Amino acid sequence: MSISDRLSRAWDGLTNKAMPPAASDEGNGQGEIGTSSFDSTNLYNAYTLFEVVNRGVNLIADSVAQIPIDITDPYNDYVPRSVALNTNGQERKIKKNKLNTLLNLAPNPHQPRSDFFSQLIVDYLLTGNAFIYWDGAHLYRLSATAMTIHPGTIRPVDKYTYYANNSNITFQPDEIIHVKENSTGNPLLGYARLASSIQTLDVMNKMTSYQTNFFKNSTLLGVAIISKNILSDKIKKRMLDSWTQNYNPTSGARRPIILDGDVELKNLNQQTYKDLEFDAGYSTRENKVLKALGVPPVLLDAGNNANLSPNLKLFYLTTVLPLFNKFISAFEVYFGYDLKPAIAEIPAMLPEARERADSLASLVNAGIITRNEARSELRYSKYAVPEGKEDFADELILPANIAGSAQDKTQGGRPTNAA
Repeated sequence: MSISDRLSRAWDGLTNKAMPPAASDEGNGQGEIGTSSFDSTNLYNAYTLFEVVNRGVNLIADSVAQIPIDITDPYNDYVPRSVALNTNGQERKIKKNKLNTLLNLAPNPHQPRSDFFSQLIVDYLLTGNAFIYWDGAHLYRLSATAMTIHPGTIRPVDKYTYYANNSNITFQPDEIIHVKENSTGNPLLGYARLASSIQTLDVMNKMTSYQTNFFKNSTLLGVAIISKNILSDKIKKRMLDSWTQNYNPTSGARRPIILDGDVELKNLNQQTYKDLEFDAGYSTRENKVLKALGVPPVLLDAGNNANLSPNLKLFYLTTVLPLFNKFISAFEVYFGYDLKPAIAEIPAMLPEARERADSLASLVNAGIITRNEARSELRYSKYAVPEGKEDFADELILPANIAGSAQDKTQGGRPTNAA
């Protein structure tokens, strides 16, 4: 099958509403998605059922998708996995401008960068894995729920198979970029960080189901109709039908009930309506879910909060950037370029960027690093030296307390003759 045919089938699979088994190593699928109740074996189900999961995951995914990637020089003496051979049998690496377009504008003709990275991060958070297909010209996200990894005997992975349109598409290891979460078990698969909240989510689901069933039961906490007489089954059924009709949870009917002689109602349990108020317990469990994701709860709370700014910075430092760096590291290995997140483009990280710039300026003025070394650390290009001018940007500045009365202003110290 040609690359174009395989790609077409893979892309069709991305838009297929029938969700396949979750990402696995060979023979270990994890069930289907889209059931009406919570399925603890599939966290995509939690993403659709629980507001806190949906908002928390989307906050991380959208935050990552907004960060540009800064691309500098290729690594020397390193042959990346993406290298192809030209018609002369020579190695052909991807050009810097092309890589910049793929990672910062449009990874493929069908998606903008934001959609591409958002989908990858959702996969990563809910399954612990994200898969990207490189066809030699474009990058495509392959759903983690449709991927199977086949372990090899000589190398870790023998091949990948991707389920689309009721059939499997085979990919070679060098065609796939696999980003996985930390795990202590299978070395080929990541462990979803949200998996640690399975029990919490299960309790939340049961709390919601209990309240739902309560209202379906006409908001009765448990009532028996007691008769002092022996009633036939026909009369019992008629009384029950009458009760159900007058207290219909679907129609909302709440008409008075007239009880004939020697018939009374009795409460079968000691619960009160206050016992059904799960808000405090539910909120506590929501915070546990957000903690597992690495999202400060204050970021999802409504209204102004004095702690919003420091919590937002903490969110980027401890959750967003470490996660994004896993993807950047995978792209570095695959394409062989030095990549970094452009933190200067993140509003929440501007104080951090300024602190770093001030720190580097101090090192320059102390004669520890050169101007160009500082610019390189900030991901800037070297100074453009005008023709005929001396290039001093690669030389160390002598601090004033060392240089004394330096004749050269660029070397620090005070000149002997004021200009």
